[in-house]
Amino acid sequence: MRKGLYWSLLAAAVFVATLPCEAAPQPKRKPAAVPAEYDPLTEWELVNGAAMEARTKLKKVRKPEAIRQQIAGLAVRSAVGAERALAIGDASLFDSYRTQFREQFNDMRGRIGRSARQGSGAAEFALGVLALHGFFEPPAVETACRHFGAALARGYAGARFRVSQCLEKDDPARAAALLREAADSGHPAATELLGRACLEAKPPQAACAYERLTAAAAAGRPTAQSALAWMYAQGVGGKADPARAARLYLQAARAGDATAQNNAGELYETGRGVKPDPKLALDWYRRAAEAGFAPAQFNLGRLYAAGTGTPRDFAEARKWLQQAERGGIVAARQLMDWMDKENPTK
Repeated sequence: MRKGLYWSLLAAAVFVATLPCEAAPQPKRKPAAVPAEYDPLTEWELVNGAAMEARTKLKKVRKPEAIRQQIAGLAVRSAVGAERALAIGDASLFDSYRTQFREQFNDMRGRIGRSARQGSGAAEFALGVLALHGFFEPPAVETACRHFGAALARGYAGARFRVSQCLEKDDPARAAALLREAADSGHPAATELLGRACLEAKPPQAACAYERLTAAAAAGRPTAQSALAWMYAQGVGGKADPARAARLYLQAARAGDATAQNNAGELYETGRGVKPDPKLALDWYRRAAEAGFAPAQFNLGRLYAAGTGTPRDFAEARKWLQQAERGGIVAARQLMDWMDKENPTK
């Protein structure tokens, strides 16, 4: 018995339902290029090396104030880099930044605070990052928002995305304007959110969705790559392009996006844009299922129930289908009922 597979657009990403979509049509503009500063991996390496060098010098000089100030500046760069890692959707690199800050700059928080009080927008933003993500104390959103707002008021444009999130409930119009400014300046997460808002519009505004999601995907955001792949797979606003969809899905899947991993499994199961390979389909479904993605748990259980890409194993199928059912997949119960009829002794 073949049950329909679960082909998903998002699950992990959040649409901004209240965000005004960009008016269409508009003159075609080139997607905003991501500034060179949005290479957070290189920045991490540079900050790490400079901090180690400065710490070594600190032990040798009689007047260390200038070096301490240099280290404080590196601490700000580390906090800003952590945010940029999140902006491109790299949670692992963000964790590396957080570890870097805790190990290299734990003693610099006071100096960062002093710089903020003296008017540094970048220092204010860094304090917001520490508060928002709980680098040392439990996360404090209100405190973070105060710092982000102060950073923006002092001219630190990099705070626009976070301030837009802080204002989403109390001042949605201002939040939407700041989000668009952040996206136009090349912020990948803001760019993706605008693209998704256009995609969610009724009817979908395909042109702006393609433009924004293409820019965010090029910046490295796996969720944007996955959403853009879905558009190409479904032919939203144009002709479907299964081969391009497959490339984007696999790119996002390899980066760890569970939605893309599930859809990569669908591609290999059906041969849409790739050569059919049941074993690879099983592997991709498993990766997403183990990450807790309910549609993939259903698909993995379905393959075990059918013996596709693996010997038939009703016990293994039931394990994954039960998890899928708990995740809200109604078809999982239907498939388990069918299994009971096929194998009533178990």
